[in-house]
Amino acid sequence: MFLRRDSPVRKDRRHLPHWRLSGSFNYVTWRLADSLPQEKLKAWAEEKRLWLQKNPKPWDTQTAAEYGERFPKRLETWLDAGYGACFLRKPECGHIVANAFHYFDGERYDLASFVIMPNHVHALYQLRNGWEIEDVSHSLKSYTANEMNKVLGRQGTLWQQEGFDHLLRGVRHLDRCLSYIRNNPALAHLKTGEYIHYEAPGFSELF
Repeated sequence: MFLRRDSPVRKDRRHLPHWRLSGSFNYVTWRLADSLPQEKLKAWAEEKRLWLQKNPKPWDTQTAAEYGERFPKRLETWLDAGYGACFLRKPECGHIVANAFHYFDGERYDLASFVIMPNHVHALYQLRNGWEIEDVSHSLKSYTANEMNKVLGRQGTLWQQEGFDHLLRGVRHLDRCLSYIRNNPALAHLKTGEYIHYEAPGFSELF
């Protein structure tokens, strides 16, 4: 299911706004807690807040492009720079996350694709009816954090508490997300073995 004008969306807000839709396609990004310097992140958030005040929706094409360049794209660039301890670069940690995504595939969601980068993760899946994205994400992040902390011999917070998630608006939006997931390792200049990429066989031919 894609997001439509008449979709029965539920909205909630913590630090970030989130839209919820039963049975939806979702593109999610989780990052490790140390993946961005807090000073830089706070400045980014304040700049974004002020920009949105000055540029309320609806946007024309030029304004939408400016938003993409100044905020989502810049954040992705910072993540790809590899700040922090980059625990997910360790194969044993990356495979914990990959195996967790596969474990609930076909039960809580239908998994389309994911990429596990050194300090963040992108995933694309369609929720199964009855499952909410916050419950799915909490379960996956809690389990993987506990297991990775065991491997790393550490305690404490591993994932940033709040991730980014987007409801997909249609096939073109889905294609852009799939393409970004495929290309993210190359954009970050990663070598084989420094990331894990998965795409469900034949998924892109379904649309």
